[in-house]
Amino acid sequence: MIAFKRNEHPSNPSFPEPPSRRRWIRILLIAAVAIAALAVAATIGTKQYINTHTYSYYKVLLDGQAVGTVEDPAQVDELVTSETAKLEKAYPNLEMKLHVGAISFEEVREYKGEPQTQAALDKLASTFTSTAVGTEVIVGGKVIGVVKNEATAQAVLKQLQDKYAPPSRMKSAQPQVTTLSTAPKAASAPVNRISGVKFAEKVEISPAETDPAEVLGQDQLLRLLSGGMETDTKYTVQAGDCVGCIASKFDISPEVIYKNNPAVQDDLIKAGDVLDLTVKKPAISVVTTESQSEVITTEPQVIIQNKATLKKGESKVIQEGQAGSKRLTYAVVKQNGYKMSEELVSIDVLAKSVPKIIVRGTKVVGEGSGTFSYPVSGARITSTYGTRWGRLHKGIDLVGSSTIKAADEGVVEFAGTKSGYGNVVIVNHRNGYKTLYGHLRSISVSAGETLERGEKLGIMGNTGRSTGTHLHFEISKNGALQNPLKYL
Repeated sequence: MIAFKRNEHPSNPSFPEPPSRRRWIRILLIAAVAIAALAVAATIGTKQYINTHTYSYYKVLLDGQAVGTVEDPAQVDELVTSETAKLEKAYPNLEMKLHVGAISFEEVREYKGEPQTQAALDKLASTFTSTAVGTEVIVGGKVIGVVKNEATAQAVLKQLQDKYAPPSRMKSAQPQVTTLSTAPKAASAPVNRISGVKFAEKVEISPAETDPAEVLGQDQLLRLLSGGMETDTKYTVQAGDCVGCIASKFDISPEVIYKNNPAVQDDLIKAGDVLDLTVKKPAISVVTTESQSEVITTEPQVIIQNKATLKKGESKVIQEGQAGSKRLTYAVVKQNGYKMSEELVSIDVLAKSVPKIIVRGTKVVGEGSGTFSYPVSGARITSTYGTRWGRLHKGIDLVGSSTIKAADEGVVEFAGTKSGYGNVVIVNHRNGYKTLYGHLRSISVSAGETLERGEKLGIMGNTGRSTGTHLHFEISKNGALQNPLKYL
């Protein structure tokens, strides 16, 4: 090999370099370029490989907390749909609601990443809860129960009202006006029409969610509302008490008192009596307003005319009488079928009675005419004759002028005190009729005294078993009690 010194021919640029050196430089340059190219190619290949094996999946968050990963959010939607279908199949008669919480997703990209889809779905499903969507019934602020829908609740409430107010008895129209007639009408059975029905308590229905096992059937709700517990209740009568007063105090019907205490007759109770007031109180009470009417026969008035040409004791009918009729209408309020109050609201004359006219030769002192007038002036009826609160009220109660007068001519049979009546006068009219005047403050006549119609016999009072100042007035015929309104 030829050796070249570094400083040889320094000033001669045209002196050629040895060929072997140039070749090595070229080789080195080519090698460097090749290495760089290989490095670039390797880097690009690595990135392409990583990109090819990097996968996207989704982190599932429940109320902000991670519960797992899934390949696709649609898989969670499918889970919710599937769980909802299971609920519908398990409870086909209920509206079910699936509670899934607040679900969100975050996309994740990871080299050779693999989502744990099934584990995430299983964990997510374990957090789901469900409720039945129904309607709750609230009475007086207390939740009674939940049924499947509002229609069921309304059906039960209607069923309760229909028990005491059947549609066939609902008042659909006002009564027709009756033209006065002289044609007699026979007494008829009472006619009841219900003009209103409501619940005594405040009743609310509203949407509610609950465990499906807690949803009641229609019959179950009906039993809860209509059932009740009986609490043994006893009450000792105080001075001044009356049946109606006690019933009002305990918010029960007077009928309950009469039913539970058979010894109580009419309104005759005394201080110290112990009454059984036990009654079943259901969760809900139905109040009905009823219009009750009955037609009664009114006896014809008997007119006596004196005729001097007839001998004493002789009589002659110159006109036969004809009975008439009246319709008595009452406003009645009932609670759960028990009568709470009753008021006489109208008396309508349906057929006028035709008087019976008799002429007699001489007026017989002390013998009544069979015709009666009101025993008080300005009379107002406060209680009528008939069965009230399950017991017979033997006469009528009147208020008005304090002076009590004989309703017809007759002879005083009794003047004194009787149990329940207090101060009482009984007049025998000597024609089969007798009249009784009870609860008098004072008596102005004595037994055996003859009275003319309208003659004073006492002063209105509040003696005996009385609930206030009034006159208790009775009429009997041949020993049988009569409805005084048939004669007045």
